[in-house]
Amino acid sequence: MSTKFMSCVLAATATFCGMGQATAGIDATLWGIYSNDIKFSPKKVENAYLELEYMGQTGPIDWYGYFDAPKYFGGNDNINGVWDKEKNTSFMFMEHQPKLSLNRLTGKDLSIGPFKDWFIAADWILDAGNDVLTRQHTLYYGLGTSIDTHTKLGMNVNIFTRQQWENYGAANAYTSNDGGRLQVQFFYPIYRFSNGGSVNYFTFSNYDFGSKLGERTAGGTRTNEALVSTHIFSYQLQNFRAYTAARYFHNGSQFKDGAINNWGSGDFAQDSTGWGYYVGLGYKF
Repeated sequence: MSTKFMSCVLAATATFCGMGQATAGIDATLWGIYSNDIKFSPKKVENAYLELEYMGQTGPIDWYGYFDAPKYFGGNDNINGVWDKEKNTSFMFMEHQPKLSLNRLTGKDLSIGPFKDWFIAADWILDAGNDVLTRQHTLYYGLGTSIDTHTKLGMNVNIFTRQQWENYGAANAYTSNDGGRLQVQFFYPIYRFSNGGSVNYFTFSNYDFGSKLGERTAGGTRTNEALVSTHIFSYQLQNFRAYTAARYFHNGSQFKDGAINNWGSGDFAQDSTGWGYYVGLGYKF
């Protein structure tokens, strides 16, 4: 199963994921990340992995995405990664979140009250596993807006519909418009040091709703809804980056918490609700 890593983990100073504040051009950061108690699978995942993240702006488009090499530095038995030779192995996980600013595209101020910029937004997720149980291909697409809070607090809201292709063998594979996602993001610059470093807080929450996966799955192991809320504190210099994050899952990846499942080696109770943790060190180049 996918570990589904950070979405918009760190953005420089007051820029993050299509809020219309990104600097021109595209930057890349190479990360080493450790995570534990991650509940995108019904069995808790520990993972130490390598990530290449990019972000920036070209014309009316805000770019954000990353490529992960799962279990690059190690992890527990509930995940198979880039160096493993088992049949069910994920060699790469990637996510890309382009946003097209309608304000910048048209050259007009399309703001309505506190809703300052409007976006055509997408979130494309691909897990490049080597069989049906380790592959995912999902596209979220819809509209987004940046909201002026009249404070240093930045806010962004996206509403998506979901196109599902492969999904680790789940019953909603190859389903058109299988529900939607509400995504809410906040960014707050906490402190800037005289050496140019800064401490920032960033949070984003994804609420998946309206899926038919729970109804299509026998045994009551899946749900139609799920919530993931991520809270990140970062420290950034010009090139050096570091962060720590806590992520709350409720029925992560639509696995019903506490339901009894069996993947061929005996019954187990699904553990898909609770907190997981991340730490990361990165270098921007």
